[in-house]
Amino acid sequence: MSLFSRRWLLIGFLLLTACGFEPIYGVNKPANKIMGKIDVEVSNGRNAFELRDRLIERLGVLESEPTYLLKYAFSINSKNLTISKDNDVTRYTLQGETNFELVDLASKKVIYTNTIVSNTAFSATAGTYPTAIAERDANVRLSRDMADKIVTLLLITAKDWMECS
Repeated sequence: MSLFSRRWLLIGFLLLTACGFEPIYGVNKPANKIMGKIDVEVSNGRNAFELRDRLIERLGVLESEPTYLLKYAFSINSKNLTISKDNDVTRYTLQGETNFELVDLASKKVIYTNTIVSNTAFSATAGTYPTAIAERDANVRLSRDMADKIVTLLLITAKDWMECS
């Protein structure tokens, strides 16, 4: 059984290397070169705070003068997902959309722009306090997920936009 597992592991590794897969992190990789070099724009609101906090956590705290500025604008919409027989809403879905752009501070040019969409849901109860806590937690999850998607896109595409700047 052990030989069988090793064989499939080796075949999987060979397939990944044959398709051009390479790790994002490593010595002299673009992902390591941007860590601690991206300043994240400050926005107002709880969701903006959570988004910015997660972006800084994933991209690293500024080491010195930033090389890039990450600007973003997002919106979050709430929709009724489940309605009971008594016409009570028992589950809500939150959908967030974030447009972001990365600016090279030396040239003041936008070198990368993209849009991400994310969603999450929360349950409503008869009590207002538990529902409010569930909604707040869902907003935090949504903001963190959007930040993770932004960082993933930046890391995957860093090689391309670093050549442009």
